[in-house]
Amino acid sequence: MRTFLNKLRTRLRRLRNLADVSENPISFTKYYSGRPPGTELNLRYQPTPSTEALPVPPRDLWLGYGQDDASYLESGKTDVDAMLAILQSVGWAHQPDQPILDLGCGGGRMIRHLRSIAEKTPVWGMDISAPHISWLKTRLVPPFHFATNTTLPHLPFPDNHIGLVYCGSVFTHIDELAESWFMEVQRTLAPGGYLFCTLHDEHTREKLMSDPSQPLARSLRGHDLINSGVTVPDILVLGQDANSNVFYHSRYLHAMLAPLFEVVKIVPGAYGYQTAWVLRKRA
Repeated sequence: MRTFLNKLRTRLRRLRNLADVSENPISFTKYYSGRPPGTELNLRYQPTPSTEALPVPPRDLWLGYGQDDASYLESGKTDVDAMLAILQSVGWAHQPDQPILDLGCGGGRMIRHLRSIAEKTPVWGMDISAPHISWLKTRLVPPFHFATNTTLPHLPFPDNHIGLVYCGSVFTHIDELAESWFMEVQRTLAPGGYLFCTLHDEHTREKLMSDPSQPLARSLRGHDLINSGVTVPDILVLGQDANSNVFYHSRYLHAMLAPLFEVVKIVPGAYGYQTAWVLRKRA
């Protein structure tokens, strides 16, 4: 009887712990991508011949970019062209032995425009959204490579391996784990490798104040962030998890990033109202 009671107490403790986690809005389950219980995953591998145009993902994977196929494709090309121009202005050039990673690739809006590079250099796309990766890995492989990751700061690559990591509107939604993610990206970069990431900083705030028609400005209307004469915190997080919007002051970014990277270039408005930060891993 005593053994039975001890086992029962142990199980009750575990149940209480699980109940506490389920009531916590930041539960451990958020760190793992997956499908709702009871759903079915039925995929067909349909690679695209190298002589044909890459397919456009279904509209529900567009993440709000574009009104039709043409504008969706153009939005990705515009952002990739701008990114490559900025990177090339600081001396970056892709090396065949150093992979490229699109971290937070969504439905492949940007990575698809690196097709010519992917024929010579491994180009990876990763995202926490399993549905996006499921479509990509059955449609755009080859020439690209895809894998689902989680919000935990881990990348399945060895140290000093990647030549370029780029993140379009990713660190704008990472709150408490941002520093850990910067450290993980730095670990995987080759010495002298580059990180191109877009962020909300004081330039973003100024742009929102001058153009209240911006979607983010509309959602923040009435908040101190877009009111003049208000001292904005160095770190401001609105919302939580993937739905968060994270704003920094550049003085904090410089302090946080200095041990990991050299800040090579800062380009306000390089990605809509977001600022591009070009960082280079210290050799």
